[in-house]
Amino acid sequence: MKQTSGFTNSARYKCLEDLQKESVEMCLIYCGWEYCEPGHRYGPNERFCYLIHFVREGKGTLEMDGSIYHLEKGDAFMIMPHKTAWYEADMEEPWSYMWIGFTGLKAHECVHNTGFSEKVPVRRVQCIGRLNQFIDEMLESHQLTFEDELRRNGYLMLFFSELIKDYKDSSVTGAAHMYPGSVYVKHAVEYIACNYNKKIKINELADYIGVNRSYLTGSFKKTMGCSPQEYLVNLRMEKARSLLTKTDMQINMIANAVGYPDQLAFSKIFKQHFGMSPKAYREIDHELVVKSKKGDYKTRMR
Repeated sequence: MKQTSGFTNSARYKCLEDLQKESVEMCLIYCGWEYCEPGHRYGPNERFCYLIHFVREGKGTLEMDGSIYHLEKGDAFMIMPHKTAWYEADMEEPWSYMWIGFTGLKAHECVHNTGFSEKVPVRRVQCIGRLNQFIDEMLESHQLTFEDELRRNGYLMLFFSELIKDYKDSSVTGAAHMYPGSVYVKHAVEYIACNYNKKIKINELADYIGVNRSYLTGSFKKTMGCSPQEYLVNLRMEKARSLLTKTDMQINMIANAVGYPDQLAFSKIFKQHFGMSPKAYREIDHELVVKSKKGDYKTRMR
């Protein structure tokens, strides 16, 4: 059986495809670029390797996993292996894009370090021009020779090195994120509300909603006035206080119910928060004082 690879070279479409798996760790399968016609549609299709598209000019639409993304110059989108997706050029401003397909043992690690994931398949990229140069170099090295094979793999490594650097640089300023910080904070608050009684690591929370920890923490402080960890502790303490006053649950059960399997750790945090132990707080006699005129009630809270 003979395996073939293809190389197409025209004014509006240039592509190298169906390359053999030359390297176990990271291997280029195909790459190219195209100036699409208005309404040009590709898919739905399923690939066995990782695929990233970068929008060089114009606009288009991606649909994947029931979500629709409207993309423009500077946007990039990732399609994971065995994912079905379709994408279509805008009728008024059809996009020009470039793409790269790859596989290998390090492919998932590279994808993770470039800021893409199944939950975050789209992001902004600042280094489109530089990435375009690397893809052009791969296309120039299209011969099925050992020399060109080494060149292609070398440019593939440079490609990801540049893309990873772009993600790290843009993450510092928040430019790598598709939505305003308040949107990610909203998702984080919803996640904490549903899981406060479980062990929550802020790194894992950030990964879950598709941002890095520093960006989430900065956005959270700006929106909520506290860090995600502080918000989690405050919520747990409010839940604990409510259970202490409204139920007869044992304190160790309350501790476990709000995410503290260790009762001593719970009691220590509770005392730091309210100035007294859970047991002492439960023994407070709560009384409602009713007055009819402003100023008649003298607060004891200072």
